[in-house]
Amino acid sequence: MKHETAALLEARAWQSSEQWFHRYDKDQNEDLLESMRYFIEAAGVHSSIDAGNKTRRACAHASLVSLQIRMPDCKWLNLSETNARRLLVEQSRFQEALIVAEAYGLNQPSEWALVLWNQMLKPELTEEFVAEFVAVLPLQPSMLVELARFYRAEVAARGDQSQFSVWLTGGGLPAEWAKYLERSFRCLLKRTRDLRLRVQLATTATGFSDILDVCMKALDKVPDNAAPLVLRKGHGGAYLPLM
Repeated sequence: MKHETAALLEARAWQSSEQWFHRYDKDQNEDLLESMRYFIEAAGVHSSIDAGNKTRRACAHASLVSLQIRMPDCKWLNLSETNARRLLVEQSRFQEALIVAEAYGLNQPSEWALVLWNQMLKPELTEEFVAEFVAVLPLQPSMLVELARFYRAEVAARGDQSQFSVWLTGGGLPAEWAKYLERSFRCLLKRTRDLRLRVQLATTATGFSDILDVCMKALDKVPDNAAPLVLRKGHGGAYLPLM
C-alpha cells in the first residue's frame, strides 16, 4: 500500500510542476510549492519502507523544484537526459550540480569529470568546487585519470599560444590559459592523498616534474615488503603510513 501511496504522491508532484510550466505568469509559484510538498511527502513514505534510493531521489527532486523557484529563468524540471547532462556540466556551484546529478541519475565519476573540466580555466571556481566536492563525495581514481587525459590532450592540441594569445577576442581562450589549467589541475593533485595515484596523474598529464620528484622521494623510502600500505621512514626508524 505504501508503494502505491508514494507513487501517487510523486505523480501529483510532477502534475503540479507541469501546471506551473503552462502558467503565463511564472512568478506565481504555488504549483511549484505544492510539487515540493508532494515530493517531500513521497520521500517520507519511501523512508518508512526503507527504500533508500527512492527516498534520496524524491528529496533531490524536491530540491530541484526549489532551484526552479529561485531561478525561474532556467529550466530545471522535466529535462531530457541530454539536456540534464548539459545543465549539469554548466553548473559552477557544487550544491546545484549535486542536486541535478541526484535528480537525473547522473551522479557518476565520468559525469563529474566533465563538470570539473568545464571550469578548469577558472581556478578560483575549481578550487571552491573541489573543496565542496570532497566534503561530500570521494575523488574517484577513474575521474581523476580522465581529467589528466583531458589536460594532456588540451595542452598538446593548443601548443604554445603565447605569441598570438593577445589576438583572442571575447569568448576565446584567455591569454594565460595554460597557467589557469595548471593551477586547477594542481588543486586536484593536492587533494589526491594516494601517492601512487598522484604519480600516475602527474605522469599522465605531463609537466608536473616537481610533484613527481616529491612523490618519488617519499615512495623511495618505502620498504619492498610494505604492500599494500605505503609507508615512509620516520624518526627513530619506524615506518609511518602515507596512505
